[in-house]
Amino acid sequence: MPSKTSKLLRVTLAAAIAASGAVVVTAVTAGSSYAATTSSVGGQITRSEILARAQFWYGKNIGYDQGGSYPDSSGRGYRTDCSGYVSMAWHLGTSANTQGLADSFTYQISRSDLMPGDILNSYYDHVILFEKWDDAAHTTFSYYSFGSTPVKHRTGVSINAASLDSHPNGDYKALRYKNVVNDPAPGSAWVPALGDGGSVSGADGTAYTFTRTAAGHVQVTAKFAAGNWATADLTNVVGTPVSAGGAPSAFVQKNGTVGVVSANAANGHLQITYKNTSDQWATSDLTNQVGTPVTGGAIRATTDPDGTLAIYSRGSADGGHLSLTALQPNGSWATVDLTNIVGTPVSAGGAPSAFTQKNGTVGVVSANAANGHLQITYKNTSGQWATSDLTNQVGTPATDGAVSATTDPDGTLAIYSRSSLNGGHINLTALQPNGQWATVDLTNIVGTPAS
Repeated sequence: MPSKTSKLLRVTLAAAIAASGAVVVTAVTAGSSYAATTSSVGGQITRSEILARAQFWYGKNIGYDQGGSYPDSSGRGYRTDCSGYVSMAWHLGTSANTQGLADSFTYQISRSDLMPGDILNSYYDHVILFEKWDDAAHTTFSYYSFGSTPVKHRTGVSINAASLDSHPNGDYKALRYKNVVNDPAPGSAWVPALGDGGSVSGADGTAYTFTRTAAGHVQVTAKFAAGNWATADLTNVVGTPVSAGGAPSAFVQKNGTVGVVSANAANGHLQITYKNTSDQWATSDLTNQVGTPVTGGAIRATTDPDGTLAIYSRGSADGGHLSLTALQPNGSWATVDLTNIVGTPVSAGGAPSAFTQKNGTVGVVSANAANGHLQITYKNTSGQWATSDLTNQVGTPATDGAVSATTDPDGTLAIYSRSSLNGGHINLTALQPNGQWATVDLTNIVGTPAS
């Protein structure tokens, strides 16, 4: 079945290219995936939780004071002004100012794409928290603002008004928090997290699946070669810290070691939990031991052909830099900032996705936080790193960060990404065995439903 599916997609890709004579490009905006409904400080947060946190200050006679502070529902204090209010609503680890919100925590979107929990920010003067559109045409909207005592809730405001909250309308830019995620659809029985790389097969044929419970515990469920099942709470049994953000990412090394990488909810440290060849479990803090930057949980682990365990993570304290932490074949650990060293753009949204090509090239796919462009960063067989913008070079629609890369049996590097302005179409961008790149919209061509 997998080989037939791959063949079907390859035929569709070739047919689409032949029929159109060009790649399929569609307009896009930013969006997100689902996540848990209770955030950690600086971690992923749903839109409904942002509004719930905003409402916690609304209705209280909190005095506007740029030198003052007021707690959220947990007792954490935030500055009592417009940007402090947004920082509280977003559950940031600091009370950012309007410039900081724009420069370090967000990326720009179109005004027409504003969603609950986004902001309109005038950079030097004021910021307001978008609540909802009041009409289907997106001409009027509602928002929260803390520009004077007390917090205000305004409705029926024209998006084209001459001024917003007494500041010139033209000064405002629509911005989206990098860690915001959509709420699950009504009635959903499950709530997936950003990123999904939690299953591997061990050398003995055991299938391991690592998951994050509602309480944040890291759980392992194993199906042994004999057919029997078992499950264990690694947080309770091994001491793996409660995890934050996206799904844990599993790996298996060439020596048979099986494990999982997660983010510590308390401090964002990158954590590795593993079972060695003697069947003993252990856990280690890679931020303390190797220096990996803290992360919100957007991580992906893989084993390179030479045996290197490669862990890609998105930093949460450096604005979204993409880092690589590697356990090399000689047993030594190292970590590098690919954004600083290779030029990989600051990443947005979900977990990066790693890949290995048949020729030995390894790399990672991510989304550019500034514009949603699909970015590929890779190390060729000569050991040289490079990075390329696939949206500019191939025409892949911009994405919110929901990406997955794999190598087909014929050697095609297949990258699946979810765009957003067109409602979440699934796109396939492929580096074919003949060295040519192409991209197609699978929702339009194959009928894959928007995701």
